[in-house]
Amino acid sequence: MKLPSFLTTLTRQFKALSRFKQILLGVVVIGLIYSIYPKPDKNQVSYQTATITTGQVTEIISETGEIMSTGMTEVVSTTNGIVQEVYVENGQDVKRGAKLYYVESSATAEERAKASAAYLSAKNALSSAESSSLTLQSTMFAKQEEFRLLNESGDYSDENSQNQILPAYTTIENDWLASEAKYIDQQDVIQAATTSLNQAYLAYLATVDSVVTAPITGQIANLAIAPGQSVSGTNSSLIIASREETWVELSVSEADITPIAPDQDATVSVDSLSGETFEAIVKRVDQFGTDSSGVVIYNVYLVLTDPSDQILPAMTVQVDITTAHADEVVVVDNSAIKPYQGGKAVQVMGKSGNNLIYLPITLGLTGSTHSEVTTGLEVGDEIIVSQSTDSSDKASSGGIFGAPGGGSK
Repeated sequence: MKLPSFLTTLTRQFKALSRFKQILLGVVVIGLIYSIYPKPDKNQVSYQTATITTGQVTEIISETGEIMSTGMTEVVSTTNGIVQEVYVENGQDVKRGAKLYYVESSATAEERAKASAAYLSAKNALSSAESSSLTLQSTMFAKQEEFRLLNESGDYSDENSQNQILPAYTTIENDWLASEAKYIDQQDVIQAATTSLNQAYLAYLATVDSVVTAPITGQIANLAIAPGQSVSGTNSSLIIASREETWVELSVSEADITPIAPDQDATVSVDSLSGETFEAIVKRVDQFGTDSSGVVIYNVYLVLTDPSDQILPAMTVQVDITTAHADEVVVVDNSAIKPYQGGKAVQVMGKSGNNLIYLPITLGLTGSTHSEVTTGLEVGDEIIVSQSTDSSDKASSGGIFGAPGGGSK
């Protein structure tokens, strides 16, 4: 049957049908066409790619620490009394020996006399102890020489001789050892007398008027006195902060300590200064750690190379230490690195263009965003950085019923 005759017959038969049957047949035909027509892919996958280039990689260890307070000295008054004059103010720079304030003693004449007598007595006691030490030392040397001469004589020179156990020998030896012990014991007496003298001297100074001077060069801080206030040797009057160096202390776990070494550069961010950053250098790394709740901790010390007067002791800081750096090396985005068979790999498009394959790589330095690739990739290689799935229909408007759309790869 020829096609025109077939279509004419089919059309005549369709027109002969009732209106209801025409509609029903149309629905059936449309459903049949839809069921056999290819469906649009509702899960199209898009890939973001990147081309391998060279660049720089910086390996950084980040830790939290604090500004050390070792650069400050508390100043106390040697005199118990009333402040008459204050010669400095907060923020003022002073040299060692500079006058800070004048104190008038509140001690009575009787208290001053007793303190003076106690000081002189302690001074005499130390002098007597030192004199006795000289006498004991002389006796010890004499006994030692006597024993040496006896030991070198013909009757006692042989160590295996029975003569060395005779009273004539052992008595002289014991006299020497006893004199040596007395001399050694006398050194403890001298030490005790020295301590007593220092205490007596401080007690005496507390009863006399004095001008308190700066023990170090630095800047005045925490000034806590004013004329008319009472002071003593137990309360801090002010602090002198040394501005020669500002130190930072970190506590680093054993997992991160190995790459850190002296002379490495670091960046220090001070929390209380709105994250303002300062340059620093690692100065010391502890060789022996301490156990803290089952974790071994090592102290690391850094010095700021550009300190600021705004930085104060005990401030919290965030420190980034540069442990390694490389320029002009093959680099890869960290987001593209995948775990693979116990190592690392990146994904690349297969030859068919429809599948991904894993390409093993070897990493060198690891930075915060990029890492060095030592083997497995070359400049110009294209890798998959990320992928996403679009679940919406991509059908186009082509044809009577619409042709299926396609996703990008």
